[in-house]
Amino acid sequence: MVEMDIETFKKLYPNLAREMEQQLMSVEIRGSRTNDEDYHPKLPDAVDYIRRCKSVNEAEEVIEYLERTKQISKEKACELREQLYSQGLESFGPHKEFGYYMKRYYKTEE
Repeated sequence: MVEMDIETFKKLYPNLAREMEQQLMSVEIRGSRTNDEDYHPKLPDAVDYIRRCKSVNEAEEVIEYLERTKQISKEKACELREQLYSQGLESFGPHKEFGYYMKRYYKTEE
């Protein structure tokens, strides 16, 4: 990791510094995964299931099911509900269509 003061950075990378200051290429991040030690990219987790939902009611049913079957803890269910109702379904990320995992992780031989 290289550390430098802001003035040195501006001298070395004037265009990048200007873009960062003006936030020309900034992207809002509306969802994140933290403290998910059990997360495996090929195994869907609660957020992945929620991202397949088309409505808040569907997402609530998914959370209820995962909590009832002990796939997520009561605390995690509460966190997911709080995010769902305060920030909306879109806060979990873009909608995942049917067949997402087949297209993403399994190569079909042509």
